[in-house]
Amino acid sequence: MKRAMVVMVAGALVSGFVPSYAQAATVPSGCTGGVAPNPSVEQGSPPAGYTFNPAAPVPPGTPRSKQPRLSTASGYQSDGGKYALISTPDKMISTAYAAMKFVPGGVYTLTDWTGTNVQRADAVQETGLRFYNGSGKVVLENKLKVVHAVEADGELARQDFPPSIAPQSAGSVKFFAATDRNWVMWDCVHLRVDSFSAKAEVRDPASGAWGATATLEAGTTANYRFTVTNDGTTTLTAIKVEDPYCDANPAPIATLEAGKSATVTCDHKNVTEADNGHVSTVTVSSGTLPKKTATTTIKVTPPPAIDEIGEFVWNDLDRNGLQDAGEPGVQGVKATLKDASGKALGTVATDAGGKYRFAKLKDGIYQVCFDIAGLPFTYTAKDTGDDTKDSDADPATGCTATTTVGPRKRQDLTLSAGLVAPLSRLGDFVWLDKDKDGLQSRDELGVPDVKVTLKDASGKEVGSTVTGPDGRYAFERVIPGSYQVCFDVGSRQLTRSGAAHYNGTDSAADPATGCTPAASPASPEDLTRDAGLLDP
Repeated sequence: MKRAMVVMVAGALVSGFVPSYAQAATVPSGCTGGVAPNPSVEQGSPPAGYTFNPAAPVPPGTPRSKQPRLSTASGYQSDGGKYALISTPDKMISTAYAAMKFVPGGVYTLTDWTGTNVQRADAVQETGLRFYNGSGKVVLENKLKVVHAVEADGELARQDFPPSIAPQSAGSVKFFAATDRNWVMWDCVHLRVDSFSAKAEVRDPASGAWGATATLEAGTTANYRFTVTNDGTTTLTAIKVEDPYCDANPAPIATLEAGKSATVTCDHKNVTEADNGHVSTVTVSSGTLPKKTATTTIKVTPPPAIDEIGEFVWNDLDRNGLQDAGEPGVQGVKATLKDASGKALGTVATDAGGKYRFAKLKDGIYQVCFDIAGLPFTYTAKDTGDDTKDSDADPATGCTATTTVGPRKRQDLTLSAGLVAPLSRLGDFVWLDKDKDGLQSRDELGVPDVKVTLKDASGKEVGSTVTGPDGRYAFERVIPGSYQVCFDVGSRQLTRSGAAHYNGTDSAADPATGCTPAASPASPEDLTRDAGLLDP
């Protein structure tokens, strides 16, 4: 139910209505549960906890019954065995006060039971709340006129006040009862306070301490915690804690009992140097109570230049894309470091072991590009297995994928490049040497169906084929190494070898062994491994 109220703010009278969040308080037996001391005025006479400001000076001849006095009596009480009352000379105001718990920004909802035996429109007979600043000046007054005649039903009547929000300038609050006629009476002062406070803190990673400020390194995570305290007398529900700087807001606090606190947390990952001096504001809300805010400030420092990138360029002898035992590093390969925009930041060359390193880097995103121009290599396949052992260079560009170094990863020493020598084609001719000079003549024909075996330097067979109708043969995609070719000529004999110093126009096969000398094939092809046969 909405009721009109009259309040005085900083000495000016204003009128309004009960806010939408206001509800009539549920007052338990004994008037307990509020913040009023001695709520049923059962303690003492005059009642304990009250101060009295009597009217003065008292006119001579004022009867004893109208002398200014605060006391208790029995008969009209709404709870317990007593009620309080003030007597005063006519047209002279006497006031009783009781200090209440003050909560900054709290919503105060007052209920009391009052009555009088004088009903005059010009009488000052009222109860209510007064809020004071540090100088003792009233900055807000919320009062209702006492109008219930106790003679009508022999008891005090309930009054429900519109809620009062403690002004920002206030520092204390008091219940008061005032009258300029005999008598104003009251009992069961129940004051409900709906309020909460909010505290925001950010964790300083260096000390681990929580406070209003913290210094963080760029690239790290800001950790926040928010503490909500129920400063009032009622249980709060559905408390929302929202900070737009949080990566995700905490879940609402379902319930919070009076006098209790609850703490929730959130994070903001990867702070940047642009966040230096950022003031984070958290807003806490519960229903339609006034929202509360709290702030924290972070200082963000540049990351230290301590990061490293590098690793290895090697000769992938078996061409499997992995660094295997015995595969040597390649010296003199240029490695260029680039930032996220592709800007070159520096170039180094691999050492005798194929190693390279970029040190004292700031946190950031980088890639490495290799330059093998002028070297007898191409790139092996990339990303074939274990990232610490495979090749990361794109064969098309010579560049690795980008990598990020920072607080979570100060080193990336996995950016390797595997190199392979070009494949060769080895062959290629078996002919019938009619004139037995060891040289290939135009009229001398090729010999088909001769078995040809390819062996490595250790003599291990690595492949075989037979000559075609024209006497030609070839071993394709021969990896670099030392090889010999052996010919199975059956009962026939080989002509003499090296007549033209193995230039591809003579026979290279030793007549005694049937094999050519072991040698590394030229790139991209070696077609000097020929054999001349003699007629039986």
